[in-house]
Amino acid sequence: MRAAWYERLGSAAEVIGVGEQPTPSAGPGEVRVKLQASGVNPADVKRRSGLARYTSMDGPLVIPNSDGAGIVDQVGAGVGDHWLGQRVWLYNGQRGGRALGTAAEYIALDAGLVTPLADDVSFSAGACLGIPGMTAHYGVFSDGPVRGKTVLVTGGAGAVGHYAIQLATWAGAKVIATVSGPEKAAEAEAAGAEATVNYRNQDVGKAVLDLTDGAGV
Repeated sequence: MRAAWYERLGSAAEVIGVGEQPTPSAGPGEVRVKLQASGVNPADVKRRSGLARYTSMDGPLVIPNSDGAGIVDQVGAGVGDHWLGQRVWLYNGQRGGRALGTAAEYIALDAGLVTPLADDVSFSAGACLGIPGMTAHYGVFSDGPVRGKTVLVTGGAGAVGHYAIQLATWAGAKVIATVSGPEKAAEAEAAGAEATVNYRNQDVGKAVLDLTDGAGV
């Protein structure tokens, strides 16, 4: 299969190679996904670069990227045939000690890390669900339910911010989002934000107090 990989840490231009690698097979409890899109997250870049706490590699050869989407084309022992042909999104491809991620034509991984993808959702969108979606969910709900509360989402037009707005709105909260301009405000509002604050030209604290009649978020 075609893949991108690195065998040492460093800048992308210096360490990433592209070419042929062995095509994986689905092991027990696993499915194999023929990937249609691969998602790149900051953690993937840090792992390859050796930044922050990522000072060692997960294997002698690493195919990067945790998130992805595609079609299941093979199942391993103990996995139902109903998975075959399913459109799916997945996470933790290159993460948690796994060296072979989604920057490839195929990936084999535990079926528990794979979720059906609705027919009306593109593979590109599916490949952006994993880490951003989990981060947003944790950020919104780590202190409990938000129904009836006002939630401030910083960076409401980014991937994590967009999902956070959607999740908080679906859970019954009113959302105020910070943005950097009119286009970003439109994106945040489309996701469900009731109000936006432009942090480039507004005092965010004052604006939030004004929007909440002094109650805060």
